[in-house]
Amino acid sequence: MIIVMRCNHCRRQVNYWASDLAQVIEDPFHEAHIPPWGCAKCRTSEYMVMRWRVPSALELSKGLTVRRPVRKVTKWIWKDERI
Repeated sequence: MIIVMRCNHCRRQVNYWASDLAQVIEDPFHEAHIPPWGCAKCRTSEYMVMRWRVPSALELSKGLTVRRPVRKVTKWIWKDERI
C-alpha cells in the first residue's frame, strides 16, 4: 500500500510505503489521515492531505518513485545562556 502525502498549496506530492511510515512514526496510535509532518517546501502542515492507494501493476512496471528511509539522524540543539 502506498501513502500519498500532497501539499495543496505548492502541489508537491510524495509517495511512501505504508510499512516504512509505520516504522518511522513513533506513535503507534497516530491517525492515518493526519500528516505526521508538514510540507518540506512550504514549511506548513495546513494544506497537507494524506490518502492511500494500491499501485497497479502497470504503474510498478513503468517505475513509481517512492521515498524510503535511509537512516535516522540525531542532532544536538544548542542555545546560548548568560552566566
